[in-house]
Amino acid sequence: MDVARYFKLGVLAGVRAVGGFAIARWLSSHQLRILCYHGGCIGDERLYNPRLFCTAAHVRSRLAWLTRKSFTPMALADAVSGLRKGRISERLPVVVTIDDGWFSSRRDVIEPCLSSGYPVALYVATQVAKHRTPVLDVTVNYILWRVGRNRVDISGLPALTSGSYDLADAETRQHVHDAVIGWLRGLAQQPAEISAALEQFATAIGLAPDALDLQSRRFDYLDTEELRAIALQGCAIELHGHEHRYPVGQPARLRADILACREFLTSIGLPKPLHYCYPSGEFDDHAESVFEELGIASGTTCLPGLVNPKSPGSLGYLPRFLDSESVTDLEFEAEMSGFLEFVRYLAKRGAAKAPG
Repeated sequence: MDVARYFKLGVLAGVRAVGGFAIARWLSSHQLRILCYHGGCIGDERLYNPRLFCTAAHVRSRLAWLTRKSFTPMALADAVSGLRKGRISERLPVVVTIDDGWFSSRRDVIEPCLSSGYPVALYVATQVAKHRTPVLDVTVNYILWRVGRNRVDISGLPALTSGSYDLADAETRQHVHDAVIGWLRGLAQQPAEISAALEQFATAIGLAPDALDLQSRRFDYLDTEELRAIALQGCAIELHGHEHRYPVGQPARLRADILACREFLTSIGLPKPLHYCYPSGEFDDHAESVFEELGIASGTTCLPGLVNPKSPGSLGYLPRFLDSESVTDLEFEAEMSGFLEFVRYLAKRGAAKAPG
């Protein structure tokens, strides 16, 4: 942890100690908070990428704090409806959203939320869900991390020339990653073939297939039966695009991507989805007109912030707080209490008054 973050945490601890968080909660008591999570954790994924994967214990701890502080769980659709009317009567309203559709998110995030009385909206990227293969870039990067060595000898792999590779060198590491991803995408997108190829890459780089543990489905998304099952449990299934890639500056492609995502979800018997989440947080000014054409009620970003029902701004670009295991309890409490929103407000005012 760097010096700047130590300083930040020290300041936040002092503010909390003198009641600053409690005051912020009171002042922002009718502003909406939208939380975001991604995958759960079946093996050591949270050590590999704590921003993407988290444990059920982490989620339960967050929910317990929200309950102790009298936050009110809301469904995404109800919250957006309140924003349209300019009023949310619930005190400290909070919506829980989940991105992507990881298999592990059902056990470690979705079910803990539902069992604690927190409605969930799951934004599904449907291309991976349709093919039912592991997420390629995440799995390849995990293999490169898990091998645990900077220099590796690779042989017998169609994607790369046999030889020694220095993974500590950023360009070399990216070359290995890109070559393997290109090879994998050139294969027939069948689960068994993709899994076998990933295990072949793991073996070629010196990692035993058992260590990769693809059978656990820790790098897979939920399948169609599982999506239908969690919908019956009360989880709203929404749009995260088909390709999990936002086409900046290409509204026609955005429209086609959303329609493909929606078509897949309705084709497997799920209700028509009305809410969209920007893949990787990328967006542009074209989204709002596409949403209006397609009847999309809201779009969520990866920008932090609270939403004031009296002046919500565009519902196509709602802020969210991305919680993860890399976020300390103190940072989580500061964000959810509304104190960091107050800090951002002061920073914007200061920037606006700055000369030149």
